[in-house]
Amino acid sequence: MIEFRIGGRLVKPANIGDALKAALLQAVEDDLRAKIGSIRDPETGEFPLVVVSGRDIEHLSISVEGSSRVVDLVKAKLGLDEEQADEGAPTMEQDEKLVAFLCHATEDKDLVRRLAGDLLARGIDVFFDEWEIRAGDSLRQRIDAGLQNCTHFIAVLSPTSIGKPWVNSEMDAGFVMRLQQQVAFIPLRLGLDVTALPPLLRGVASPTIDNYDVDVAKLVSDIHGLSRKPPIGPRPTTKASATTGSEVSPAAEAIVKILVERSQHGDMHDPSIDADELRKATGLNDDDIVDAVDELSGQGYVGKRIHMGCDVIGFAEIYPEGELFAKFDASYMTWDPAADALVLATKLMEATGNWLRVAEAAASLAWPPRRMNPALHFLMNRRLADYSEATGSHPWATHSIEGTAATRRFARGRQS
Repeated sequence: MIEFRIGGRLVKPANIGDALKAALLQAVEDDLRAKIGSIRDPETGEFPLVVVSGRDIEHLSISVEGSSRVVDLVKAKLGLDEEQADEGAPTMEQDEKLVAFLCHATEDKDLVRRLAGDLLARGIDVFFDEWEIRAGDSLRQRIDAGLQNCTHFIAVLSPTSIGKPWVNSEMDAGFVMRLQQQVAFIPLRLGLDVTALPPLLRGVASPTIDNYDVDVAKLVSDIHGLSRKPPIGPRPTTKASATTGSEVSPAAEAIVKILVERSQHGDMHDPSIDADELRKATGLNDDDIVDAVDELSGQGYVGKRIHMGCDVIGFAEIYPEGELFAKFDASYMTWDPAADALVLATKLMEATGNWLRVAEAAASLAWPPRRMNPALHFLMNRRLADYSEATGSHPWATHSIEGTAATRRFARGRQS
């Protein structure tokens, strides 16, 4: 008889796929904890807290909690320095070279010469015939070369230039290149009304030069692809975002609030909410609900029940994972699971054998399950204590917890 064992446990052949995924997930978590578990702030003695959420590789979420100094030590240990973070950022040398071809009439030469100098000074190369065509050069060949190398064709259009045959010939070439998506075609008007433009150009945005400095600054921004739109401000975050470092969208925050406030015991699957109730309670449309649930699921805060007949929203019900309460109770309840976890860790270290029965510990602290369970999930999800995995512990998240070296480090580090 052939037996399959993973981690010393007997596995049925039909369950090998799930067992391998679970073993891989555990290996990833163990490797990460081994790498950073010994990091310690030499001044305060604080250790980092590693939180691994998610029930499969596809939805694995790993975060590190602690002071900014401890987080920096973790980044250094893992090689996540600023230089690596910026490796993918484009440099000026990697950017496309911008070249503007200046099509104009001789009568407008003085202004175009000034414009050419200002474009050069602001990082935009130019083809300006006065600078590019030397005695004896072929006019057609030099202009063809200028057209082929440009990224922007600027037709300086004034009441004088609009009717010049040479200007129109160059514009014909520039417009063909625009249609072939080889250049950006910019009709730049000088004292010319838009109604005087050729019909093909009336549908093209045509800036003017009325106030030279202001209008040229706008032209430079457009050529560089810079937006004139004011920068977007930071998105709203929950209170938990400010204190735990975990950010959620406003739609996800609305769902979190419902789950936290409706839970009776602060434990997994409490409560379960179906799609219709989510719509009613949050006022969100289906697209926002789907995105918010995927966001929370991906971070290990909620789970989804899916079965045949689910409507367009893609799930029958959602339910909280224990980590949701460990993270977000501080925002909506009168207690903080992180602070409560420190109380439990200290109590564990003081207990005989570093072991506590959860119901008895809760009674001594006068904590109902709704408060006790988030603190337990805080400790369990960060491997700050060992715990009983026996079933039938309701209304508690586990029957008992046992202190470890990690419990002692957590208690000493946070107290100091």
